[in-house]
Amino acid sequence: MKRAVTALVCAASACVACVHPGSVERAYGGDVVEGRFVSPAAYAAFLRGALAEAEGHGDDAVDAYVQAAHDDPASPEPWARIAHVSCGSGGGAGAPAAAADAVARGEAAARRAVALDDTYAPAWVAVAECAAARGDASGERAAADRALRLDPRGDDATVLLARSETGEASPSEREALVALTVTAHDPRVAWGALARWAEAHGDVALWTRALVELARVAPDRRTFVASAAEQLAGEGYLVEARAVAAAALDADRRPLAPTYALAPRLAIDEAIARDDGDSVRRRAVRGHVSLEEAAGRALLAGRRDLARDLASELAAADPGATGARLVLAAAGGGDLRAVANPRPGDAPASAAALVAFGVALLQAAPASAPEDIAALPHEAVVPGDDPVVRPAVELVSRKAAPPELLPPDGRVELAALTGTPAPSSEQGLDARHRYLALALTHPGDPATRTLAARLHGVASVDPVVAAADALQLLGTDAIVAHDAPRLLLARNPADPLLAAVALRLAEKVGDRDVARRARETLTAMGLPRRAVE
Repeated sequence: MKRAVTALVCAASACVACVHPGSVERAYGGDVVEGRFVSPAAYAAFLRGALAEAEGHGDDAVDAYVQAAHDDPASPEPWARIAHVSCGSGGGAGAPAAAADAVARGEAAARRAVALDDTYAPAWVAVAECAAARGDASGERAAADRALRLDPRGDDATVLLARSETGEASPSEREALVALTVTAHDPRVAWGALARWAEAHGDVALWTRALVELARVAPDRRTFVASAAEQLAGEGYLVEARAVAAAALDADRRPLAPTYALAPRLAIDEAIARDDGDSVRRRAVRGHVSLEEAAGRALLAGRRDLARDLASELAAADPGATGARLVLAAAGGGDLRAVANPRPGDAPASAAALVAFGVALLQAAPASAPEDIAALPHEAVVPGDDPVVRPAVELVSRKAAPPELLPPDGRVELAALTGTPAPSSEQGLDARHRYLALALTHPGDPATRTLAARLHGVASVDPVVAAADALQLLGTDAIVAHDAPRLLLARNPADPLLAAVALRLAEKVGDRDVARRARETLTAMGLPRRAVE
């Protein structure tokens, strides 16, 4: 808030003009500029408006700016500020009628500002904000373009351009936004604008970079960055999602809001991949994630030493930590069957610890795995958490864990794997699993085709999207290329979901060799007979 007030006070001292013929010099942004004399009354009114605006008192700000415009009738700035408060800040507040009135007031003020000085960039920013408030995307873009031509360093105009999704992505816009991060007076605005532009135009690499930098320069926006990380993961960009989530967790020592469950796990996985135990511990604390959950994730990722270190610390500090005992046993440090017996007073195991233990138990004692896992109390699996959800699906498909273990996305994968009916509801699903569900139930619908196009870029690396693509082909009776089953199975012959869908493709095109190899994979995994036939 203090920063916003300071910026607006600077605007008050620099931008208010007056009809007085004399001139004065002022310092602004590190430069000495010459401007017309500002009457005390006009300056005082504008300052009151700036302070009221920074404190969120829109009506008081408008009243003060109106007084400033009355005292300084030649200046476009008070009118531009009225338009900004009405359309940019306050246009959407209150009842619909009040919002419409505010936008109408803002548009009138923006016209006054342009009429006073059509070379004044903030006046065109005000026009763009009011166009956006009434849903006129082309008008918003045209006015923002005009403002940016008048003031190439204008942060507000660049933000408006970033928000506009009309037209094709322009290389010049991309270059201007990247350059703005270096030259902008406020890098927070610049990196935020760059993130919005990159997201709107599907530039994932640039979006990732902007989000990481935004977390660094604006720690107070870490929840926005964490939310974007979860969105990236839901669209199949797992590596990028982990980098962005790590930046969000590292930006501030304070814990992240507990409403974000997936982002901290993504950040922890990024540290696990680097075998960085210190970062794992730090992010676990900031993300409200237990050490046993982190240990289970390390074990699922194949980092046995790190998993043992984390679980040992917790087991020494808390003998009742069920998940820590499970991880230590699964990592090779105990009798799996004995550890599976719950003890009075033990806390529920974390989801990752339970699933990692289930995978180990299924390999060591497959006959007893179902009853042993079912007896263990555990926390819920977080939706969208692929490193835990996907092995959990395999456990359930092999009858080694109860179906209740799975979150909504896991239930959709289970349906695709086993050939059972897909869940009727799409609630709680990320983009990839919504596509998979629609490919199973409504393969020819426009919504399915829209998601297919949106996720096309990750189909080569994400097994869920690849499976959905194949199921959509099968469900619409489209022509399937003869080598499609072989190419799908070759992506990861050990992935049960890919093997199950490749089997269906192979049967469609008559590829007996791929069908045989897919059946062998599924049979070796102990999947139900209906998934193999």
